[in-house]
Amino acid sequence: MNNEEEKKKEKLTLRERLKDKRERAKIELMLYAVFFVGLIIFARILGSNSNYVEDTNNITEESFISTLEDNFEYYTIVTINDNTYEYYGKVLGNNSTINLKVDNQIKSYYLMNKKYYVQEEGNYILTEEEEVYPYINNRYLNIDNIKNYLELSTKDNDTYKVKLSDIVLDSNSSEYLTIYINEGDKNIVIDYTELFKLTDITIDKVLVNITYNNIGNLISLEE
Repeated sequence: MNNEEEKKKEKLTLRERLKDKRERAKIELMLYAVFFVGLIIFARILGSNSNYVEDTNNITEESFISTLEDNFEYYTIVTINDNTYEYYGKVLGNNSTINLKVDNQIKSYYLMNKKYYVQEEGNYILTEEEEVYPYINNRYLNIDNIKNYLELSTKDNDTYKVKLSDIVLDSNSSEYLTIYINEGDKNIVIDYTELFKLTDITIDKVLVNITYNNIGNLISLEE
């Protein structure tokens, strides 16, 4: 086909093109393609909406977790393989007391204005967060971070499962971290084992067990 014929073909009206069997076939093929692409896009959007409903935060306003802000007492047991560490103290506003118990030895700390202080001979001396949390990073104990995990979870009764691929950048892991919540005892147990295994193959168990009390009732950090 020469250039003159091509130009004439381009100027054909839709009605004229439909009269041509070859042109009509091209138009029908194009319409089918548009239709199937539309179906695929619609199915993906519908699937995304379904997943969103499933993964929506299951923590209700009635849960004690919703009341945990900046006024409560806590008692935490951290189990890493065969070792156990205990934390207990109070949170009031931006300040908190922190007591770390290891092998029946207790060290006391104070958090004020995002700075940590260790108690030595009656005085509180500036220290680093790593001294307060030498065995496990505070992010795994912090209630705000735990709430973020719950936002990404799927619920099965009192158990919440969080895909590691949702919290670890570029992870393809199919494993989960698991959060168990006991509303009556105001207790949270988090199984971090699979998360810690990603960076340390010697890990057999990492459990964080936190019990909260006096929620919203503290007026002082004094014992």
